[in-house]
Amino acid sequence: RRSSDLAFFGKAELVQSTTHLSRPFVQVSDLNEADAGKVIVVRARVSTTRKTGKLAFVVLRGNAHSVQAVASVSESVPKDMIDFIGSVPCESIVDVEATVTKPANPITATTKQNVELQVIKFHTVSESTGLPFVLEDAARPDTAEGIKINFDTRLNCRWLDMRTPASNALFKLQSRVGQYFRQFLIDNDFVEIHSPKLIATASEGGANVFKLDYFGRPAFLAQSPQLYKQMSVQGDLPRVFEVGPVFRAENSNTHRHLTEFVGLDVEMVLNEHYYEVLDVAESLFFYIFTNLLAHKTELEAINTQYPFEPLVFQIPEDKCKSLGVGIIDDKVEPTDPYLGKVRNTTMRMLRIPYANCIDLLNTILPESDKMAATDDINTANEKKLGGLIKERYGVDFFISDRFPSVCRPFYTMPCPDDTRFTNSYDMFIRGEEISSGAQRIHDSELLLARAKELGVDMTPIKDYVDSFRLGAWPHGGFGIGLERVVMLYLGLKNIRYASLFPRDPARITP
Repeated sequence: RRSSDLAFFGKAELVQSTTHLSRPFVQVSDLNEADAGKVIVVRARVSTTRKTGKLAFVVLRGNAHSVQAVASVSESVPKDMIDFIGSVPCESIVDVEATVTKPANPITATTKQNVELQVIKFHTVSESTGLPFVLEDAARPDTAEGIKINFDTRLNCRWLDMRTPASNALFKLQSRVGQYFRQFLIDNDFVEIHSPKLIATASEGGANVFKLDYFGRPAFLAQSPQLYKQMSVQGDLPRVFEVGPVFRAENSNTHRHLTEFVGLDVEMVLNEHYYEVLDVAESLFFYIFTNLLAHKTELEAINTQYPFEPLVFQIPEDKCKSLGVGIIDDKVEPTDPYLGKVRNTTMRMLRIPYANCIDLLNTILPESDKMAATDDINTANEKKLGGLIKERYGVDFFISDRFPSVCRPFYTMPCPDDTRFTNSYDMFIRGEEISSGAQRIHDSELLLARAKELGVDMTPIKDYVDSFRLGAWPHGGFGIGLERVVMLYLGLKNIRYASLFPRDPARITP
């Protein structure tokens, strides 16, 4: 190769911050027909290359968009350059200087169908070597014919798997869930807190904790920010939230369990009733779900590989009337035999008491399996309940409240009318729990009595109990699993699809 050719093609100099803004780079996503005739520089990833005689075709990819670049032998483009372009491995990063043209016919293999790049210069910035799998195979839907890549193989090289349209879109959508969670709460006077993840005792008083050595004494990874967000409320931050890692030492190898996940936690002062917290939770999910609908590009990319039915989170108005669903704000009591109700006729998000969920379940369970009002609903029956709710009320999202005392932690406020139940609630999507919460006990004596009843030693969390001895606000809250929300909103079959680098009992790398 002639030394003069290096100016037109070859390996680029290593990027080491020796120049700054020396030339403008154009994003693939920004290219359009109005650029025709312009000479531009684009840095992108090589999706495919094809060499035919004196021509080389390259599909360049960047930020979920793609464009075709063409090089043809001419006075300024030697044959060696065509050979070089044809030899560049897929997934390499390249700098391409080119003239933007409008093709005679739309290029259907790229997202930029009415734009084509005529290559002037072509340099590799970083060459890809030894791909463990082909992206096209990793992006293939389960129902399509052709090679499929084992999901564990994809997770072992997650940074490559993330380049598939569905995975890439999925994490952009996950980011939006976090954004809308924060935005709604900040707009409603919540303060973001950051609680410690290294703690001296188990957050929830349970056994599913990771224990570690802390300079010669035991410590644990936090199961949740539960105790700290309650103490923050008693520090006169009346509305708080947190986004942070949660650790659970549960040896559960299921489609919905992780040993580390992102917790979205909320805690707030309430004046009279835990419905005040539920009103916030409902409005929050309504805000998140409604805003996600605007991200059509990401939703379509995910739906192409992982087909799903759009989430239905509002009861149709006609069903509200025909079923006799109660309306809380209008003080309309339900005539629905399962006591289904909504806060108002605008959001129409279903709330149904736990005992009535049992009644609904019992309509399909065999006599030998019928449940009592205080029985714990297992995972299989949760799924059945989700199907029954969808069949009767037409929704995938619902809230169940007044859970049995035996199913809730020691700090949960008992129901005043029946201590078998508590002022607590869970939220479900497609028959699986995404959130759990309650009014908390803010009276230190009642808290100690409840802990004693359940055999919980409160000595290690004396500070927590003391936080209610200096004048305590009545309060409640809830915790949400980010990955579960994303998984179930999109109808994914495994939570690991929605976890960037998942952690479970079998996986702690990469």
